[in-house]
Amino acid sequence: MRSNYWFLIRELAITDFKLRYNNSVLGYLWSLLNPLLMFAVLYLVFSIFMRFEGVEHYQLYLLLGIILWSYFSEATTNGMTSMQFKANLISKINFPKWVIIVASNLTAILTLVLNLVVFALFFVFANVTPTLSGFLIIFYLIQLILFSFGVSLILSSFYLKFRDLTHLWGVILQVGFWLTPIIYPLSIIPEFLRQLLFLNPMTRIIMDSRAVLIYDTIPTLRHNTITIIMILVVLIIGYFVFKKRSSKFAEEI
Repeated sequence: MRSNYWFLIRELAITDFKLRYNNSVLGYLWSLLNPLLMFAVLYLVFSIFMRFEGVEHYQLYLLLGIILWSYFSEATTNGMTSMQFKANLISKINFPKWVIIVASNLTAILTLVLNLVVFALFFVFANVTPTLSGFLIIFYLIQLILFSFGVSLILSSFYLKFRDLTHLWGVILQVGFWLTPIIYPLSIIPEFLRQLLFLNPMTRIIMDSRAVLIYDTIPTLRHNTITIIMILVVLIIGYFVFKKRSSKFAEEI
């Protein structure tokens, strides 16, 4: 039975990915162009007109931050509304509702993989020497995926009842983008405010990913442990909230 769930997840994810770019001229290229266009504009502004000093390989610093944040934004937004878009499937087939959330997040993972391939090309052209610590990026990508899934569970639990949540979440993502050190270095933030930024798991994930992949620096065990605990808390909350609310999905759809 569980193998059937994973088959359903895979088919839903692939179908959603194909339908997203169906009948568009550029097709799958849009999944690459969106973060690249944002990168181009922000890189032009913040490397030429408002230059940050002391940020080595700023183009990689910026691009990786945009790619990881774009995944979080796409995964949580799609996960939030996925129950509504799969209403017909829910009413016809009996299966765990979390399958739909996993599938929506998997669709975003496909986009993430494509974007990371582009990042790898930038990495090569930037003449940055790969190191063994770079393989730890897998560890932080898993953190990103699990955190996004936990947030998706929470959002999807309430979206069917509160449809305005999509607008509220859009505002939160915009504010979160600027409160996360994606464009700017942490060094420009006062020390007492810097600690507040690290209460955001996305700050930790993005900064840690840059550390191992670009700067050959491994975060401390204590730092990693705190991040893992934060993500587990979000996952546990998401699980219980989703489980409690899932019985009401059919009537709210």
